[in-house]
Amino acid sequence: MSSVLKLYTALEEKLGKETAKVITEAIEELTKEKKSELKTELKEELAKELATKQDIYELKLEIEGVKSEIEKVRKDLERKIEETKTEILKWFIGLFISLVIFLIGWSWTLVKIVEQK
Repeated sequence: MSSVLKLYTALEEKLGKETAKVITEAIEELTKEKKSELKTELKEELAKELATKQDIYELKLEIEGVKSEIEKVRKDLERKIEETKTEILKWFIGLFISLVIFLIGWSWTLVKIVEQK
């Protein structure tokens, strides 16, 4: 037995058929109105919370922008790494040549010292 029917039956016994019917119908109408209001409020709250297609589109654009920035940074880092490799190689070659010259000079000096003795 539904709540409205139970209420109608209880009111009918105490207040009579007509009064019970009027009160029950009024309560039903108020319940329907309140239910409708709650549905509307719930829809509005959900609309605020849920991402719309526009929100998703904007987020995708933002992600693409971030990906583009990451790609630029990656390329810049690769370029700097290559420059650093080249710079290190230059220094290595320069130091190697200096070491060879030093060793030749040192060897030549040793030979001269040994020849003098």
